Amino acid sequence: MDTSRWDNETDVLVVGSGAAACSAAIVARSRGADVTMLEKATLFGGTTLRSGGGFWIPNNRFQKEKGIEDRKDDAVRYMARYSFPQLYNPADPRLGLPENEYDLISTYYDTASTAVNYLEEIGAVKAIQEINWTGRPQVDYMEILPENKGIRGRVLYSMGADGKMAYGGELIRQLKTWADGHGIKTLLNHRVTRIVRDQKGDVIGVEASSKDRQVRFRATKAVVFGSGGFTHNPELMLRFQRGPHFGGCASPGSTGDFVYMAGAIGAQLGNMAGAFRAEIVLEQALQDPKGVHNVFYVMGDSIFEVNRYGLRFGDEKRNYNDRAMTHFVWDPLRAEWTNMLVFMVYDQRTATLWQGFPPLPVQGTPAPHVISGNTLDELAQSIGARLAQLATRTGGFSLDAGFAANLKQTVGRFNSFASTGSDPDFHRGDFDYDREWTTFPPTVPGTKWPPEGARNYTMYPLSETGPYFAVILGAGTLDTNGGPIINRHAQVLNTEYKPIPGLYGAGDCIASPTANSYWGGGSTIGPALTFGYLAGMNAVPEPVKQGE
Repeated sequence: MDTSRWDNETDVLVVGSGAAACSAAIVARSRGADVTMLEKATLFGGTTLRSGGGFWIPNNRFQKEKGIEDRKDDAVRYMARYSFPQLYNPADPRLGLPENEYDLISTYYDTASTAVNYLEEIGAVKAIQEINWTGRPQVDYMEILPENKGIRGRVLYSMGADGKMAYGGELIRQLKTWADGHGIKTLLNHRVTRIVRDQKGDVIGVEASSKDRQVRFRATKAVVFGSGGFTHNPELMLRFQRGPHFGGCASPGSTGDFVYMAGAIGAQLGNMAGAFRAEIVLEQALQDPKGVHNVFYVMGDSIFEVNRYGLRFGDEKRNYNDRAMTHFVWDPLRAEWTNMLVFMVYDQRTATLWQGFPPLPVQGTPAPHVISGNTLDELAQSIGARLAQLATRTGGFSLDAGFAANLKQTVGRFNSFASTGSDPDFHRGDFDYDREWTTFPPTVPGTKWPPEGARNYTMYPLSETGPYFAVILGAGTLDTNGGPIINRHAQVLNTEYKPIPGLYGAGDCIASPTANSYWGGGSTIGPALTFGYLAGMNAVPEPVKQGE
């Protein structure tokens, strides 16, 4: 191929426009590099634009200001234990992890706070620490692990103009404002289709398609990918994910482009069965596959989830990523995914008090995804009928014959637990996470919360009379987090685990250092910002590629 003809030239070329891509582009530009960003979509911001916008940053400045000691040894042990429980060995110098996996986690601790501080110092981001509704800094998603030691305050957000915590849209607004104001060239509607290398194998640019024409971009120093995962690529989802998924809230552009392109030049792939997950409202996802229909929190107190047998199968108040993993239980006798679809069951109390918090509709508004019945028997019949309507899209998934009888027993058992305040089956409400993340005050103004005298305010007996409601849930993603493996410098590695010169990656398009865990709120954007920062920092001193 003739590499002497280029349509555009820049020092550092960044693919994508979410948190990882923005961090890399901004850092590289701040260090003096000429930077161009290519985004395949018509809208800037990627999945970050759709997100809550938090970023999980251990040992951050806000913790230090509050006197919270977030020691590296404890934080790294927590991350290693949560991400790789099958490998974890506290007596081993690398905690039982392979060298690169350990290095990524260790580097994350060392760099995350530095990355955010740097972005703040140059004016690209204004950060604020999340203080939850109890008035305390937020806890992590698996605060119960002994390695975590109950450390609070690792969750940060962007600060809005009102001085309060803001979400993904504001984070992107701040990052884009800096980029636009500092000469970063941003091109939308440019889908990168090929990584271009010279005769030595160095990455020297990319080819992209835009409005039915091919455009060639020269990168004299490096190309950085922050282009998202493959949630919206049915082929990759079927071939690599560990079980059935029904959609995800990732940007529609998350189709795994980097997997194909990096694989074509010999990149080593990793964590391809991995994802950041959350349950998803089945019927909404089937109707609108690229919309945002995930269920992050099972809100309310008179509410629980059951499987096709009418039985609870876990603590409904646990974090969304771990809760979604319960959908991949395999029954070797029936050859079925027992929890492929599950049913969120609740009464009028929860429907009223937490109305408007997804997936609970505002009372009186149309909500086709909500199934109802005046009695538990009617509810069971209605669920069965709805599943029959969906059978051609769910492999014929149906209720067990004993569902209705078991559901009534489950309600009785749950109500007895709610009355005593103790859930001996699944320990719901025993943990700070349950109480502070997923059972916060009702959406109805003026409701006293927590209820006076409540022994466990995450649970309340379901009413003895209907109506009762149910929502069908399946597994979904925030986005997948597998792809080319990077090292601690954010360089993409080849199949010999050596850096591919001039190629970097960060965010959901690479094999995430989190693996399948979710360390705390913002465990997607935290690593995205951090390894994007490292990519930008390390791309700038790259030698100029001659392109021969």
